[in-house]
Amino acid sequence: MAPAPVGPKRGRDDVDGKQKKTVKETSTVHRPTSKPSVGAKRGRDDGDGKPKKTVIHRPPDEKLTDEQIHEYYRQFFGSQGFIVPDYGGRLCGGVGPYSMTDKYRQKLVKDMIQKSLRIYNRKNKVNFEFDKLVSVNAGAVAGLMFYITFNARSGDDAPQTFYSKVWKTFNGYIKVQFCVIGNAQEVGTSQDAGTSQEAGTSQA
Repeated sequence: MAPAPVGPKRGRDDVDGKQKKTVKETSTVHRPTSKPSVGAKRGRDDGDGKPKKTVIHRPPDEKLTDEQIHEYYRQFFGSQGFIVPDYGGRLCGGVGPYSMTDKYRQKLVKDMIQKSLRIYNRKNKVNFEFDKLVSVNAGAVAGLMFYITFNARSGDDAPQTFYSKVWKTFNGYIKVQFCVIGNAQEVGTSQDAGTSQEAGTSQA
């Protein structure tokens, strides 16, 4: 008995002797051949035409230089915390600008200013009223220690610059450490700025 021709097994055309591509029947179900891209997982447009929220990974802050650290402490001790570089909050235990990003923070600072002015007015028998916020710095100290610079005026007199140091404790109480008129350099060299006997307490 003669062996079977090689052509049919290899898919050859027995008429012209050329090899043909063999096509097998396949299912009509199409399965994905690869996993979705990382971009799709992070919210790229998947075909519905609507933009998706994109997650942005920011690089870590660069390490502060010795010169920057020295400059921070020079400004901090020279002004008792009322003037500090923008990067001050990046230092462990450092003081930096306090961002007034929402109504809660705005109300908190306003309450601190009003508390400070009440104490100052009572102590000095005057009647200053808040005029304008200048700056707010803050640092973590068993809560937050605030260094608030603002303007206030009494009657028609020119506005005066006030410096108020206020501690907001973990349990929500506000304690005014001191509130004085002057400039940041005078506050920094004051002997009794941090030991005011007029430190009142109220709940935020």
